[in-house]
Amino acid sequence: MRMRTRSHLEERLEACSNLSLLKYDDSAKSYVQGHRLHIEIGCGKGNFITKTALINPDIRYIAIEKVSNVIVLAMEKAKNAELENLRFMRGNFEYLGETFPDKSVDRIYLNFSDPWPKKGYAKRRLTHGGFLEIYKRILKDSGEICFKTDNRELFDFSLESFPANGFSLSDVTYDLHNSGFEGNIMTEYEEKFSLQGTPICRLVARLAK
Repeated sequence: MRMRTRSHLEERLEACSNLSLLKYDDSAKSYVQGHRLHIEIGCGKGNFITKTALINPDIRYIAIEKVSNVIVLAMEKAKNAELENLRFMRGNFEYLGETFPDKSVDRIYLNFSDPWPKKGYAKRRLTHGGFLEIYKRILKDSGEICFKTDNRELFDFSLESFPANGFSLSDVTYDLHNSGFEGNIMTEYEEKFSLQGTPICRLVARLAK
């Protein structure tokens, strides 16, 4: 089903234009300079990234989302919170390698990405080897990926895909909320799934030395 355009979308996006980055240009470099950079791929309505940025003011965040109807809600949350360490990019995830310089990112968040369950669509999964090669290029040598999903099949796929593409795994859990992990910040999807009793899977993938 095609998503209906939100009321006054362009005006709302324009009102948040100071939070928008069109590309990783000189203004983006100035924004990040001297700080660690964390990015979220597919930020949705922004619950996770705005709360994360709020409690970590010394880290610079860039949230990426391809759907204008959705990213506008995240941008408005950041604007209302008066966050100085969060910026947004609109665009397709396939072009990350062309967007971010090599060795520029300290951490990538993948939260509840589309599982693309059919085998024929495996290449579209954000933990497929094609995407992992892009992440490897833009991550610093000490970089890491924090991955959460409610989809067990995608998680099992990722448990094989990460090591096969040069990542080591840690903090692997099939039930995050009963794992004893502290400091978890939930996305909108995570809140919904948790209320339904759905276990949340999580792992951290680091570039293997």
